[in-house]
Amino acid sequence: MGPSIAARGEDVRPLPSAVVKNVTIVVRIVLGAVFLFSCTGKIADPAAFAAIVANYQILPPTLVSATAVIFPWIEAVCGLALVFGRFEKGAALLVSLMMVVFIGIILYNGYRGLNIACGCFSLAANAPSNIAVDTLRNLFILAAGAWVFVFPRRRRARSTR
Repeated sequence: MGPSIAARGEDVRPLPSAVVKNVTIVVRIVLGAVFLFSCTGKIADPAAFAAIVANYQILPPTLVSATAVIFPWIEAVCGLALVFGRFEKGAALLVSLMMVVFIGIILYNGYRGLNIACGCFSLAANAPSNIAVDTLRNLFILAAGAWVFVFPRRRRARSTR
């Protein structure tokens, strides 16, 4: 059975599996495209991304450059896996875990009074960010990743021949 929806609290019916499958495909592809878009600037200019990573003041300076080089490629691999539907469960899990970490880091820096560029879609290290907007956006991305991870893909039955 698929997930259920409630209509006025009176009746709960499962969503048709075709609807869940189609929604999952759209969510998976859009999520992958978001990560592919996000990683392109970071891959093209790792020095600018390193400045953003350094601004977070969480990693020791020795790890900033390595993070700025490696992390965008992880985003790229996850994005490709999601867009093409290969290893999408692992990619969705990794994307979801990244979002949990990013939300925590954004909130932690807000708590510390640091209003820094998140580096998600822009490499302007001195651009202030909106902690509430960044957190809300990341919660939506987390929800999309969780959706793709939770709802199973329908596999074709194998022939017994």
